Amino acid sequence: MYPSSTATFRVHDDGGDQTSGFDSGLLKLLQPDTDAMTSRTEPAHAAHYHLAAGGQRIRYRFAHDAAQALGMRSGDAVCIATVAELLHNASLVHDDLQDRDRVRRGQPSVWVAFGEDVAICSGDLLLSAAYAALATFSRPVLLPKLIALIHARTARAISGQCDDLWAREQVAVELGDYERIAAAKSGALLGLPLELALAASGHDASCVDARRAADAFALGYQIADDITDFDRDAVTEIAGVDARPASFNIITILRAAGHDADAEQLARNLALKHLRIAVDAAADLPGRSGDLLRQSALSLAARL
Repeated sequence: MYPSSTATFRVHDDGGDQTSGFDSGLLKLLQPDTDAMTSRTEPAHAAHYHLAAGGQRIRYRFAHDAAQALGMRSGDAVCIATVAELLHNASLVHDDLQDRDRVRRGQPSVWVAFGEDVAICSGDLLLSAAYAALATFSRPVLLPKLIALIHARTARAISGQCDDLWAREQVAVELGDYERIAAAKSGALLGLPLELALAASGHDASCVDARRAADAFALGYQIADDITDFDRDAVTEIAGVDARPASFNIITILRAAGHDADAEQLARNLALKHLRIAVDAAADLPGRSGDLLRQSALSLAARL
């Protein structure tokens, strides 16, 4: 569960195709046991449609890079990275339906292209496929711990999504609620890739720092996204279209708190504060496993 944003940042790439393991394993994971269903309404087809639209595969890269930095086997690195990326994409399919977002990655969202019922089923299929991917992990003794971690972070993200839907119906939202909801909705599945790599390599104690880094990065990203959305909506209004920003936007919240003239600058400062926290927390992770998140936070901060 992560914003569909125009506030972009660069993810460091060493030149290799880190996500080839994820893409090559999808057909097998999403293929049903029977070929009886072959129409366009098949959830597997809708899931492939969603994944084929691309994206930066940020969570895959975070997990894969961290696992390699911590000395994990290549197959296990691909395994946990695939789990994290599939969970995120499952949440996107469901979020687009709940938020009524009609476009994802430059193409019609799954619920628009295939209908609401298929969108629900395809999101469920992606979620189930994440657990199927975990079955390839080479150390079964660790699976109970990893499964419990996956459930805990997924449950937190779900709670954040429900609170987000509630907040968007409110006339006003407090800044503290905004930060709590954004961290839960986005930070939970953003930190999971690092936590899986740490837990699977015996660095469980460092999961606290990974969560702190991910929550702070998610907040910085959400605020940057809100600033972009607010500016875009203002341009739309000038053009004569009623597109008032939702109450769950950092600019709206700061203005409601009496910061009308300097709300955007305060929002930028707040985003930079959270991104600095993310940079510092990621730097504390063992074996430079947080380097990719750290670089991403620095990249986003430079764009602010």
